[in-house]
Amino acid sequence: METRLQLYNRMLSTRDELSSDFVESASKEIQKKFFILEEYRLSRRIGLYAPYQNEVRTSLIFEESDRNRKELYFPAARGVADAVKYYRIQDLKELERRENGSMEPTGKQSSLRDINTLDMIVIPGVAYDLAGARIGFGKGFYDTCLNEFCGERIALAYDFQIVSKLPHLSGKGRVDWIITEKRMIRID
Repeated sequence: METRLQLYNRMLSTRDELSSDFVESASKEIQKKFFILEEYRLSRRIGLYAPYQNEVRTSLIFEESDRNRKELYFPAARGVADAVKYYRIQDLKELERRENGSMEPTGKQSSLRDINTLDMIVIPGVAYDLAGARIGFGKGFYDTCLNEFCGERIALAYDFQIVSKLPHLSGKGRVDWIITEKRMIRID
């Protein structure tokens, strides 16, 4: 079995090599599947992310959610501990490019005091398994909020990012749904 680091490196390398056509096409399919979720239709407040490099795009989710008057919150890692805070975003122009190239809220928007006021969190990742475990980017930004969050945790991923079992730490940052361009996986 691959080590966690080997799997992490292989997945990032594969994702980095994706063509822009594939990223756009697969992202569109993934987002269309996301809209099928009853959890989405019933939600009013959603934590979303701005894609970095070849992560699954989220622009259709932003547009459709805005059209349906859902409140959208984007994460930013701010402060000494780099804990994730969610900020209300009404226009993608409210995001700024960080030193690493990622897009985050400026921090001038209103932030959530309690993450559990969100109905769902939509997250990216490097790899997932069929039990809902994930490998993120290694800084633990999402781990704490995922473990504290009581709502639906939805992962958007390319199908190649799904493996049968991850070499993981038990119970850390699990998700409830994984949506890929080929399937929707409900985690029991």
